[in-house]
Amino acid sequence: MHNPDLLIIFEMFTITNPLSAMKALAFLSALLISLSAYASEPFNGRIIDFTGKPVRRAKVYVNNPKYFTKSDKEGRFGLTDVQPDDTLHVVIGRKTHKIPVDGAKGISIKIEKEQFFSEEDLELVNMGMGYVRKREYLAPRSGVTHEQLVATGETDLIPALRGLMPGVFVSSYTYKDADDNVFSATKINIRNATSLYASTAPLWVVDGSESTTPPSLTVMEVESVEVLKDGAGYGTRGANGVIIVRLRDGIGLR
Repeated sequence: MHNPDLLIIFEMFTITNPLSAMKALAFLSALLISLSAYASEPFNGRIIDFTGKPVRRAKVYVNNPKYFTKSDKEGRFGLTDVQPDDTLHVVIGRKTHKIPVDGAKGISIKIEKEQFFSEEDLELVNMGMGYVRKREYLAPRSGVTHEQLVATGETDLIPALRGLMPGVFVSSYTYKDADDNVFSATKINIRNATSLYASTAPLWVVDGSESTTPPSLTVMEVESVEVLKDGAGYGTRGANGVIIVRLRDGIGLR
């Protein structure tokens, strides 16, 4: 949405001096980015049990369960733009705890079976956006769902991806170990990249954990898979594309 006052300023600079107009454009762009960042307020939280042990991989959302985050190994989680009168839904196993925000800007939660205790934690508020690496997940607009993976009849994740995603190539090969034992394996690349010297392996991101080694997962453990053919957001690590895997609730990395 355009701000008419900002547009008038830019037009004034354009009329008087083209060089000034370019400087004005750069300034306005920086200003809009700053305003956008300011509009997204971080909401930090931490979940522990009544013994003080962090609760990891708890699913946390406000209204839409498809727009969620998960607590990390320290029990930390992050959301954005949580309203004072919102209610947090904290899912642990099959139990969902509904925890009122009550105006807090950051929250510490103790949970044990059916009981919970929560209070505002100003230390978490002060840590800002950098408190956690990942915040809300968005339901993928494109990709493969758990149901599609199961329908392939395959047990392992990588073979199940064959033919499900355009531009993703899954191939099988055999190799021998030092004792001449023959093994079969499956590899995957994006856009059919080939190289005699450099690796063509994509970057795997499994629930936020990055690796160039394909994960050892079955289709029953996976909620969804999304492929980014342009992995520029991951720098050089994503040069061969990025495969983002979301695990189902209650499943941890092996």
